[in-house]
Parts: sequence; structure tokens; C-alpha cells
Amino acid sequence: MSFLTRPESFVKVDGTRFIKDNKPYYIVGANYWQAMNLGMESGNRSRVLKDLETLKKNGFNCLRIMAASEGPPGEPYRMYPALMNAPGEYDENVFQGLDWFLDQLKNYDMTAIMVMSNFWHWSGGFAQYVHWADDSRSIPYPETSGGAFDSYSNRFITDNNIKDTCQKYYLNHVKTVINRKNSVNGIVYKNDTTILAWELANEPQAAYVQNAHEVVFQWFDGTAKFIKSQDENHLVTTGTEGKHGKDWFITMHKSDYIDFTCVHIWVDIWGYYSSNNPNPDNYQRAVNFARGFLQDTSDWSINILKKPILLEEYGMSRDGWTESKYDPKATVTNRNKYFTEIADKILELEKKNASSGLMFWAFAGNARPDDEKPTWVGDPPHEVPGWFSVYDSDIETLRIFLDHSKQINEEE
Repeated sequence: MSFLTRPESFVKVDGTRFIKDNKPYYIVGANYWQAMNLGMESGNRSRVLKDLETLKKNGFNCLRIMAASEGPPGEPYRMYPALMNAPGEYDENVFQGLDWFLDQLKNYDMTAIMVMSNFWHWSGGFAQYVHWADDSRSIPYPETSGGAFDSYSNRFITDNNIKDTCQKYYLNHVKTVINRKNSVNGIVYKNDTTILAWELANEPQAAYVQNAHEVVFQWFDGTAKFIKSQDENHLVTTGTEGKHGKDWFITMHKSDYIDFTCVHIWVDIWGYYSSNNPNPDNYQRAVNFARGFLQDTSDWSINILKKPILLEEYGMSRDGWTESKYDPKATVTNRNKYFTEIADKILELEKKNASSGLMFWAFAGNARPDDEKPTWVGDPPHEVPGWFSVYDSDIETLRIFLDHSKQINEEE
């Protein structure tokens, strides 16, 4: 560790809350998955600086970003260019984009959750590792193959014929990132206080194989243990949603090497809300589900696992009964009400040390679907640009987070 780095400057766990610099640290955050691509010299650094300025002045202190993307050029629905084109073969320009972004984040006194892979296909992820280990069939992308993708991607964890090869490729990547020396400031990632946590993957799913809970636990536990063997400074979390219920939530988070739990809430995608329906009952059903889900998962984390919990993804599409829900001009009446409800529930839990914060999906900042590459707005390349994007012009939405930041800081 550098003599300039104080141990207390890393985010740590204190009971069921986070601390940084010996003070409580509550997360007011956003997903900004595209950071390393935007941070490339050929990316859009001016946009990044504007976006960070907007986020900082609205009370944000943490961003969740991809620290992995896998696969050769030409695969559909992907973020490009990929960080890793083949196992162990990196695009140094993309890595330097990540270096630059982390250095800028430090200047804004913000932290990052670093996502190390992805169950889903939009960054390559598990499915790409499976294909590298067994290229006997092409990846069955969900846009063209329905439900076949989930079982294919889960082979990363469950297929005895290839899972060791997949894990070798994946852990080599994890090791490479953790031990990366930042080309901008010279700080090795594992010594960088800008990094809050390593996240195993974005939304790893429950498996449906023999001894499924044990198989899945072994992967979570073994992977988290490996990360801790490489880096004793940073926290580790899972990236899971919590949607599979109490037993799976516990299985995925009970490892002693996993420091805090996380959840995602998707009322649109999970069928609790329709953006085209202005009926108040439609909106209220979404709120009721979300508040109940937050309470249940908090209870599991705090009372059973004795670990902090973070809401690291949630969103709502724009009002689809005024304009297309993908149109930046569409109103966000229900989204703003919903985000306020979520912030209020999180504040209620934070006061009891039963939540460590919230992070919405996803910040598009000053980009718009009609004047930027679709992969560089808030929605990944497999989704319609604008679906869950929050723009810098969504002033009332951003004010919700500024108010929340002020409220939680008053509680300290």
C-alpha cells in the first residue's frame, strides 16, 4: 500500500453500515456502466466531465461501472470496443479509458463499484466465457432464441465440462484488473481508495441443476475468496437482484468473503408496472411491491446475515401515455413519484442502519438517443435507447437525490 494511502480512506463495513474516513458512508449513486468506453481517448471525455459535474452538484458520491467487457468484434447487442477480445488479450486503449475515468472520479471525491463480468450478453459476460470454453454452438442471444440464453449463460457456473475453464479465464481477468497500475496516476487498483468494492458480476442468476444451492454457493464463495486473496483493502459484493426469494438471497450472500448484500428492483420488467397505463392503481401496485421488496431483503440481510445492504439498481421508464416512453421529451411524473417513494423508504431504513444507500439505473447525462451512439446513453446496446435513461435535463429527478443526500447527511 502506498504510504500516501490511509487505511481508513477505504470504505469498510462497520456492523450493518459502511464507514469511510471513520465516518458513516451512505451511498447516493447512479449506474454509469459505459464509463471506461467514454473515458477512452477516442471516447467522449468532455461528456464525462460534464456528467460528473452534474452528478456531484446533485449529491451523488458513488457510481457503478463495468470493469469488464468480453468478446471479439462483430457479436451483436454488445458494448464496443470490448476490454478483452480473447482470454487474456486486452485492448489497452479501453483499459486506459478506465484508468482515466477512475482518476477523474477521484477528483470529484466519488467512489466506484467495479463490476467484473455480466450474466447478460450486452458486455459479453458469462455467455462469452462459455463460448470461449466450448465453441460447438453459437451464443443463443435472447433477442432471437427466447429462454435458451439463461441456461446457456449459467453453464459458466453449472456445466462440469467447461466451468473450470470458464473460471480460469474469468479469475485471470479479475486478477489482472485488481493488480492493474493506473496509467494516469500510477496507483495500483487494489490500493485505490476511489474503488469502493469489487462486484462478482452483474445479476448472476439462480441455477436449476442438481444440488443447485451448493453449486451456486461454491462459485460465489470461491470467487470472493480469490478476490480477497488478491486485495485485502476493498469490499466484495455479488451483483445479484434478490428476485429469487429468501433462500437464494442467503445462498448468494452468506459467504464470509462477501462483505455486503445487494438488490435490484425492476417493476417494469418484472410485470408490476406498465408505463403506458396512467391509472393510479397501476402506479400504486409498483410502489407497494418495491417498498415490500426493500423491507423483506433488508430484513434478510440485517437480521439473518448481519451484513449491510445496498439497492444498486432500480428504474422506471418515462410516462408512455404522453409520448413514446423512449422519447426524452416524454414526462416523468410517475418516475419522479416512484423515485421519491424509494428514497423515502431507503431513508427510513438508513436511520435504522438497515440500508446503506441507493443507486438508480441509469445516468445518460448530456447524451441523447438521437445524437449519440446508442451504446453510450444510459441504456445498454441490446435495449431501446432512452428506456430507463435519466438525463441532465431531468432536473426534478436529480433534485430527489440531492434532497436525499442532504437528509441522510443531517442524520449523521
